[in-house]
Amino acid sequence: MGLTGRTLVVWNPNAGSKAGLPTNRTSEEELRQALASNAIDAELFMGDSVEAATSRVRRAVEDGYSTIIAAGGDGTIAIVAKELLGRSTSLGILPLGSAMNLARSLGIPRDLDLAAAILVSGTARKIDVGEAEGQMFLEMVSIGASAEAFGEAHQVDGGSLRALFRLLFLPFRVRSTKVTLTLDQGTIRTRALMVEVANTPYTGLGFTLAPGARSDDGLLDVRVFKGLSGWGLARHLSRVIWGRRDYSPRISAYRSSTVLVEAEGALPCRADALDIGTTPCRLTVRRAALQVIVPSADQAQPEP
Repeated sequence: MGLTGRTLVVWNPNAGSKAGLPTNRTSEEELRQALASNAIDAELFMGDSVEAATSRVRRAVEDGYSTIIAAGGDGTIAIVAKELLGRSTSLGILPLGSAMNLARSLGIPRDLDLAAAILVSGTARKIDVGEAEGQMFLEMVSIGASAEAFGEAHQVDGGSLRALFRLLFLPFRVRSTKVTLTLDQGTIRTRALMVEVANTPYTGLGFTLAPGARSDDGLLDVRVFKGLSGWGLARHLSRVIWGRRDYSPRISAYRSSTVLVEAEGALPCRADALDIGTTPCRLTVRRAALQVIVPSADQAQPEP
């Protein structure tokens, strides 16, 4: 079953907006109502900063809380998850953000009341977590053109018009380059526009860049986008946005527990929503490192 013992809810009141525009904002009253209607007795902490939320989660772990619920977006989930790695404390998720990539990959619905019900009657499951140059990632590490695009999009979300222009002109600027991948099965040398190393299928605003990735198989999915121009990549991403996931011969797929990506030039690297420098980039998987409350078999939702 889901909740047992002391429970803390870490709520980000700013979740559910993009570029300053509301997407699915949730009020404190709505959040408390969802908790009450599902008989969830929990302390509610409003995290107004990363530092404050991190400090509160650490204290809760030290005090023996059995479950810490992240009520917010993917960023809020990452803050809580980082402090629960290797712990017996379970992560609960109330998806209040705009993308909710991890929740989607675990079958947790966007509906607040349904998600709260899963916390009560769901099941605890251990999932893998990725690590890139010492930085935890739950979703995906982007290397090359996609890292640059997601970085610019993040600045656009913060209101930067310059970043918007750089993003619009990105297809004119990016070029494929020589990359070397060292995987469990050996070394691969090729030319690529970008490389995705995934723990789950989704990243960014729900882009399905690694459809087969699973967070419980002890392996990272590696997708090498080769033979694509900047405009070819833009067309591929537009197909992804509209739900097309058909196979492309210009994308090679591998699986490995460790990955080293080297490039002829220094390519930008981005782990989930964080810039982590440039290549070379070393990645590994921490198997079953995070315990999460997920839907039970009878609560499973079909993937959208």
